Amino acid sequence: MTDRQKLEIFSEILRYRTVSRQPGETFDMKPFMEIAEYLKKAFPQVHRYFKREIVGGGSLLYTLQGSDLSLKPFMLTAHLDVVPADDGENWLEPPFSGKLRDGRIWGRGAIDYKVGVSGMLQACEDFLEGGFRPDRTLILAFGHDEEVGGDTGAAEIVRTLTDRGVSLSSVLDEGGYIYSYPWMERDAAVIGLAEKGYLTLRLTAHGVQGHASVPELNTAAGSLCRCLAELEKNQFTAKLCSPVKMMLAATSGILRESLVTHDHSPTAAEIMQTIEQWPSGNALIRTTTAITMIRGSSKENIIPAEPFALVNFRAVPGDSSLDILNHVLCVAEPLGVDVQYEDTNQIHEPSGIASMETDEYGAIEAAIRGIWPDITVVPGIFPAATDSRHYCKIADNVYRFEPVHLGKDGLGALHSEGESISVEDYLNAISFYTVYVRSVGAV
Repeated sequence: MTDRQKLEIFSEILRYRTVSRQPGETFDMKPFMEIAEYLKKAFPQVHRYFKREIVGGGSLLYTLQGSDLSLKPFMLTAHLDVVPADDGENWLEPPFSGKLRDGRIWGRGAIDYKVGVSGMLQACEDFLEGGFRPDRTLILAFGHDEEVGGDTGAAEIVRTLTDRGVSLSSVLDEGGYIYSYPWMERDAAVIGLAEKGYLTLRLTAHGVQGHASVPELNTAAGSLCRCLAELEKNQFTAKLCSPVKMMLAATSGILRESLVTHDHSPTAAEIMQTIEQWPSGNALIRTTTAITMIRGSSKENIIPAEPFALVNFRAVPGDSSLDILNHVLCVAEPLGVDVQYEDTNQIHEPSGIASMETDEYGAIEAAIRGIWPDITVVPGIFPAATDSRHYCKIADNVYRFEPVHLGKDGLGALHSEGESISVEDYLNAISFYTVYVRSVGAV
């Protein structure tokens, strides 16, 4: 298959409007069924040799049995669903066009994470055509609701595999990228060994509903705002988990010249104090506090009786959901603000930390160095959440790396207006997954 044909397949995959929706919203499953049928046509060798199952109504589970059943299977995972693209008016190309323009492929999901779906399947198609068969069983898992928690996709895949007694050697998911961190002179490829926890709290203040012309001297909305301001003022203490400590030490040689003193090389602790001034750096070293939703009354001249806010927290290893709750209670209770969990099903503690002393980690590192020999490769932590939170339950180690340059926008590129990926990155992604699977799959 030519590179042009591979790009055309990827473009077509981007055209399917596989948008996931929040609970209570209409979740259109038709595009998921359609993309599943298209994948059959696009990757015939995969569908000849792999066993394919539809799980949870829209997720895809592929299994290629290895020749040595004494070896634990390994998994590569991505997700079919994408976040909404609104009306797409600020896109250079329509968000579901899959248009190839200026050396880039444009479309919602180009980075997050149909590059994984297409790239992994294309890698498998290529090595099957070439005659390679793995010794170790290979599983591909493509969830359909990762963007809304993965409760009917990845979670159901985990239940299915658990019922079969499947225990995985490793999982490779998104969550590490080629970053252009603002405090570094050059890009770094970060292999995520862990991801932060996830928790949303609902903060509600109580008062008296009334007319805006005669407000109380202290309103419920005022109490809520004071509470939110205090939470932003009183941030969690910075903590260096081991992957971030190793990342900062390994990249001390590529710090911006303006950040380096010439009398000594900066320590990880000194770098930590420097990088917290940037959001992308701050998110690596502390549990973050993000005020995401605020609601008051339904009309401009009504004083709300029970205004509320949702505050999202992403915990670093060392902080738990209980630590977060107690921290917020200490701030909120003196101000008369109630604190409740928004959704107990969406409380996730920070993940465990994967080992660097495995064949899989070595294979990821070697594949990166083979494609980008001059890039610095380091371990790290992913500040957001992925389906890997579910797969941790059945895997010895979970690694997070997507072979894509995020550029100056960092993680913001994933859900951005005008989401796109370079042709070079997509073709390199196929090469990366091919090298990785051949390395881990062979004994």
